[in-house]
Amino acid sequence: MTERLYYEDAYLWEFDGTVTRVRDGRKPGTWEAALDRSAFYPTSGGQPFDTGLMRFDGGEARVTDVESDREGEVWHTLDRRISEGTAVHGIIDGARRTDHMEQHGGEHMLAGAIWEKLQGTTIGLHLGQEDSTIDVQLPGERTHLTEDEIRMLEDTVNARIRQDAEIRCWFPEAEELARLPLRKQPTVSEHVRIVAMGDFEMVACGGTHPASTGRIGALKILNVIPAKGKARVSFVCGSRAMAVFQKYMRSADKAGAALSCPVEKLSRAASELKSRLAEAERKANRFETKEMLEEFRQAENREDLKGITLAAVIRDEADPRAVSAAVAEYISGPGKLLLLACGEKLTFGRSADVDIDMGVLIRRVGRGGGRPDLAGGAGIPECVNVARKILKTEYR
Repeated sequence: MTERLYYEDAYLWEFDGTVTRVRDGRKPGTWEAALDRSAFYPTSGGQPFDTGLMRFDGGEARVTDVESDREGEVWHTLDRRISEGTAVHGIIDGARRTDHMEQHGGEHMLAGAIWEKLQGTTIGLHLGQEDSTIDVQLPGERTHLTEDEIRMLEDTVNARIRQDAEIRCWFPEAEELARLPLRKQPTVSEHVRIVAMGDFEMVACGGTHPASTGRIGALKILNVIPAKGKARVSFVCGSRAMAVFQKYMRSADKAGAALSCPVEKLSRAASELKSRLAEAERKANRFETKEMLEEFRQAENREDLKGITLAAVIRDEADPRAVSAAVAEYISGPGKLLLLACGEKLTFGRSADVDIDMGVLIRRVGRGGGRPDLAGGAGIPECVNVARKILKTEYR
């Protein structure tokens, strides 16, 4: 088994060890080396692996992946082969490790707050490159959190972060382990490692964590969505949380400047702008509808179709809402039949007293279908003239 140095010191960025085994890597041009002792964290429990360097007499190799096997050996994927027995000096990518510790520490505190405040059980953790997620089983099979619940969880966790409480990690004896008030039961029965944060969180975990809650910095919940019958909570901590705050503030400042209002009034200004735009669109659609109706009337021709008034119209693209309104109004009167092409979109309609199936007609000249009185589809504008010829031939 590899001695895992991060258990004792999560801030150990450099260490010395010896290569005990070497094998070919799974990717071309890579090799995997096991050490007698290592501070590199292998992927486990939703926390990604560490990266860094291994220096040795004669050169160095980049560590691009780390994993452990069932026997407890930690294998390091390298871009250069190192022989067995070689003494190496490992160097951890401290920025990557610190980021993972901030996210992992924040996850513990968030999961603990969800259990304490909402009786929700956390099922799994995923630390992504941009954000992290936990899946939560809530009472009553709920898959959402309310806005008030999200704010309550954020306030609870961030208040505890500011306490700068000690984060303690240790391997208790069986008797002590049995007495500990764990949030949930360990998933392993041997070598159980406990992580305790102040007096508000205690759970079994083999990952790396900050020395105190204050080093987590801050936590921000990004969203909560349903996922496989559970609530998936997306969040960021530490420097990631700061980056999110900065991005939101920059966006809010720019939006406020564009709307000539302070950030605190941005929501109201945006709502008012949305209302004005909606009213402007309604007016524009009413105008376009009126204009289109006049176009239909100008195109009317009885053409001896048993008293039916036919309007065949080919025009450019138009707002779908204006088209729907104009067509509906036009065929609401008696004896009307409309063949309309707006670009490549076809709309064939007729009045209730006209006995011609528009769905059948549109399929004869293009693609589409619909009701006998109103059908839609797609085709070239010339489809209108083809349909017109069919009507003139079959309905004289």
